[in-house]
Amino acid sequence: MPRLPISVRLALLSAASLAALLVLVGVVVHHQLGAALRGGVDQRLADLAAALPGGSTGADLDADRLDRDGAEIDLADRLVQIVGDDGRVLGSTDDDIDGPLLGPADLDRARSGDAVLRTVVDDGEELRALAVPYGEAGRVAVLAAELDEVDEAREALVAGYVPAAGLATVLAGVLGYGIARRGLRPVRRATAEAQAISAVDLSRRLSSPTRLDEVGRLVQTLNGMLDRLAAAVARERTFTADSSHELRTPLAILTAEVELARERARDPDVRAGLDTALEEAGRLSGLVDDLLVLARADSGHLESFRPLDLDELVERVVVRFRSLAARRGVDLHTRGAAVVRGDPAGVERAVSNLVDNALRHTPDGGTVDVEVQATGPEGAEIVVHDTGPGVPAERLPDLFDRFSRVDDARHEPGGAGLGLAIVAAVATAHGGRVIATNRAPGGLTVTLALGPPDGPHP
Repeated sequence: MPRLPISVRLALLSAASLAALLVLVGVVVHHQLGAALRGGVDQRLADLAAALPGGSTGADLDADRLDRDGAEIDLADRLVQIVGDDGRVLGSTDDDIDGPLLGPADLDRARSGDAVLRTVVDDGEELRALAVPYGEAGRVAVLAAELDEVDEAREALVAGYVPAAGLATVLAGVLGYGIARRGLRPVRRATAEAQAISAVDLSRRLSSPTRLDEVGRLVQTLNGMLDRLAAAVARERTFTADSSHELRTPLAILTAEVELARERARDPDVRAGLDTALEEAGRLSGLVDDLLVLARADSGHLESFRPLDLDELVERVVVRFRSLAARRGVDLHTRGAAVVRGDPAGVERAVSNLVDNALRHTPDGGTVDVEVQATGPEGAEIVVHDTGPGVPAERLPDLFDRFSRVDDARHEPGGAGLGLAIVAAVATAHGGRVIATNRAPGGLTVTLALGPPDGPHP
């Protein structure tokens, strides 16, 4: 039940609660009806006992009537026995019954003056029996009546009550489901709106509640939380963009000064140290550029959107990596063509990161394929296949997270973990997505899907 929707659970609980209540009511009514009907039978037996002729010896009992003071007493559906003080039946309206209906203890109580009521079974049939003192010399009159009418009435009650209770339970479940669905409609609407909000666009908000009930206050709270998140993300993006801009100039100056010092240095050890400094400065410059691209992609302020020949763009990227691939014996191939609207610098940076990532994790003698294919009039995919070690399946969802180092097999030591995050950011800014899957023979396939950009073109 915990996996069922709340509306279904509420409907089931409503139906179960009503069913339990109806069962309880049915049991009580069934018991009370039986008691009331048995009380009526007992009263008729008492009236019959009071109407018996006091001086009868039992021999004058007739199967259908009994005379008292010249008046006939109807004995239909009634059984009368006159039992003597020795326990023998002196007379009976039914000669087929052998012996008294009640036991010696009950007969002795009746002789002492008490009225004894018992339910007895004779020949598989329930009878209600009343024993009272009768005349003199310790005689007892035992009067009995069938309980068929009681059983029939209770059976009729069950026959009518059970279907009605079942129908009421089903209706309660259906009505409970409808009420729950109607009551949870604002929650479903808020859920759908919340799912449509992404980190790329935090300006959207949940629909304002019409009533300030529990759901309305929840929506207000979530909107307030989104306001605070949007403000925090905006401050982070502004800081990232501003700091990246501010760092580019001093890094460029630092690199130029180190290069100048290296050209003038004569000591080999000094030149080696300056080479290391240049490498680190270049890595730091790359990190700053990555942060700047991410900030622009997040804010939707990439350089420009114009038609791009993806085959030409991919070829330019591959040319830069072809010598590195040749030194390691890696076959680097491209194929396919497509045209989309996009930011040239952003898309080229994303493709460069994908090719670089594939080459770094493909063993010597392996293969890297870059395929371009159109997916519609304004969409295309760039698919990069490699023959590297792949990525553990449970870590694939984290592959494009920022500053994420999923596995040493897919990240160069000292890397910041921003290369694939930039690919994801560029894809999102172009209205697309990026997906990574492990290849069956071995290796990784990364698909960069590009579509129409969100918002107007600059």
